Amino acid sequence: MARPIEFDREAVLQKATGVFWQKGYSAASIKNLVEATGLQPGSLYAAFGDKRGLFLAAMDSYFEDMKRLIFSLLHTDQVAIVRIETFFNRLVNDSMADEHRKGCFLVNTLLEIPVHDQEINSRLQTMFGQVENEFRDVLKEHIASGEFDGKQSPEELARFLVAGIYGLRVFNKTQPDIFALKSIVDNLLFVLRGKSCNNSA
Repeated sequence: MARPIEFDREAVLQKATGVFWQKGYSAASIKNLVEATGLQPGSLYAAFGDKRGLFLAAMDSYFEDMKRLIFSLLHTDQVAIVRIETFFNRLVNDSMADEHRKGCFLVNTLLEIPVHDQEINSRLQTMFGQVENEFRDVLKEHIASGEFDGKQSPEELARFLVAGIYGLRVFNKTQPDIFALKSIVDNLLFVLRGKSCNNSA
């Protein structure tokens, strides 16, 4: 019996993610994936089952990297509002550095995959739910600090910020303008600055 081909799974997933990210799930062919990863179809099928299995694994790998970045930006010694601002500034900078305007792999998938694909949509819902939870925890700190006197709950504000991520990513694909993106971020943060905004009126 032939020994299974050994390969760097994470490196293969990164290359496969690049194909799916650029072409989308439907348009990416096995030929594209074979050329990008350097693995033959049989090896890909043996490792991931099929194209869908490879796509799900690529989604998971991408999200793990994204979670590490989000955690590093939102959980520092800075005050809560500054951490959130740092996150969105990083998002703007990354968007502007994306010459091909690929956007976010997960947001792109959300826009491409039909609603009736419950497996992928459920996965995306769980992933964005975790992002929302990260924001919620930081927003609880922000509200507890007394720097916010709005009526929204941390859960409502967290959903608002996640919606802002969707909007920024999609907006940049159609209108890649750093001043427009920064204006959107300023308005998102304005909502979170409750007390300081009210006092300046």
